[in-house]
Amino acid sequence: MVEQAALIETLQVELEALRRKAGRDSSNSSLPPSQDGPAAKAKAKADKRSGESDQVGGPGQPGGADGPDRQEGGPAPKPAAERQGPKRAQGGQKGHRGNGLERVAKADRYEPVEPPACGGCGGDLTGAQGRVAFGVQVFDIPTFCLAVTEYLMMTRVCGCGHATTADLPPGVRGGPTCYGPNVVGAATLLASQDVIGLERTADLMSALLGVEVSTGFISACLARLDAALTAAEFEDALKQALLQAPVLGTDETPAPLTEAAIAQDDCRNPHVYTVRTMCAYTGGGPDLVWYGAAGDRTKTSISAFGILDAFRGILVRDDFGGYVSYDTDLAGVQQCLSHLLRYLDDAYAIDPIAQAWARQVADVLRKVIHEVNTARSQGRTRLDPDLLTRLRRLYDQGVAFGISTNLSRPWHKGNHPGLKLARRLKRKAHQVWFFTGRDGFDVPATNNGSESAIRGFKLAEKVKGCWRTLATLQRHCRIRSYLTSARNHGRRPVDAITDALTGTPWMPPTPA
Repeated sequence: MVEQAALIETLQVELEALRRKAGRDSSNSSLPPSQDGPAAKAKAKADKRSGESDQVGGPGQPGGADGPDRQEGGPAPKPAAERQGPKRAQGGQKGHRGNGLERVAKADRYEPVEPPACGGCGGDLTGAQGRVAFGVQVFDIPTFCLAVTEYLMMTRVCGCGHATTADLPPGVRGGPTCYGPNVVGAATLLASQDVIGLERTADLMSALLGVEVSTGFISACLARLDAALTAAEFEDALKQALLQAPVLGTDETPAPLTEAAIAQDDCRNPHVYTVRTMCAYTGGGPDLVWYGAAGDRTKTSISAFGILDAFRGILVRDDFGGYVSYDTDLAGVQQCLSHLLRYLDDAYAIDPIAQAWARQVADVLRKVIHEVNTARSQGRTRLDPDLLTRLRRLYDQGVAFGISTNLSRPWHKGNHPGLKLARRLKRKAHQVWFFTGRDGFDVPATNNGSESAIRGFKLAEKVKGCWRTLATLQRHCRIRSYLTSARNHGRRPVDAITDALTGTPWMPPTPA
């Protein structure tokens, strides 16, 4: 009987672990949404339809808008599935700032529109007195068609007897025929996006222009832009500008390469990395975004990029071990609370009664995120000290309970996940709460900005499949760094491409 009871207890622990593993998805772990199963996707759709939301003001910030402010000893907060707000109407919500066309002070062309006849008697209005009743500004582009321009390079003979021939105009390559800068810019822009591959770009350009455009031409456009950026040392300038920023965020994601590429010794685990400023997530202005690719996920590869080794500001990140070694040289570290909230939800799901501390800690973090976002929107630069002290006390109490209740709780392999998480939250509490102590709230509570920046590469994996080599992926990263940063600073991507190809690329300003 004793042996049977011990076996039953062991099997119950293993069953609990298996249920936890089966129930993990992108909402309660670090698994990417692409790996969610049908049940997780169906649940996400159902939650979205029901109006459930855990987000509060500010882009990329998690947390319930009305997070509980529970005193010690109060009732346990309700699970997320029970904290449903009112159903939201379709379309833009109240208070949402819409976007639309705005009238310009001076139109490029004015075209009077005459009434055909008198609306009263039907008489002819030719020569009748008139005025402008109202105007409608129509924003349009010229008809898609190729216009052929032949440049005649003139040769002039000087009085000294030397003959001089004119150079090709900027953006025009050698002949006898070639596409012009506008076609090259449009093709390069389309091909550099994450949702259109070379074949689709060539097909789309062929349909728009009415001529056959080859994939070879599209590939050559990308190579030309990359060569122009390399010659102008754009990437080095971008990295130097990032090093001057007070706050940076960083993240990485696996990169899809062909089996032949992954078979190389230096490319066993390819990843795409991003390092970016976080101004857009704290109301501080336009952002600089850098992308890079490496054959693995080691600290050696991260250091080889030449950014984090020399950075001395504040880094917003998850708790991946490759970044931890930089902490001693940084002014501060902000743990991504989105990750922590998923881990807390995961711990709570193991046993909602025994792991109630995880829900309390999660609600405290959502509450403090909401308070910081509210203070920022109201122009305040600090949180109320008493409120901050009270929330921090609730956090510390919840974490302490999580440690004590899980110290002797059995688990099939090592320590209980709740114990590991609670100890981590205690050990790194200063990194969890770092954003609350900054004047002006210039540090975001989450690393969602970095995660959003590299999301396009996962979309590209679905659309394009994979890159053939690590070098082509690195080329794509350089081009995306240029176009994304230029667009964030108000430069149209197609104009930025033309600028680079004519030798005057947009260059990143030094962050304030």
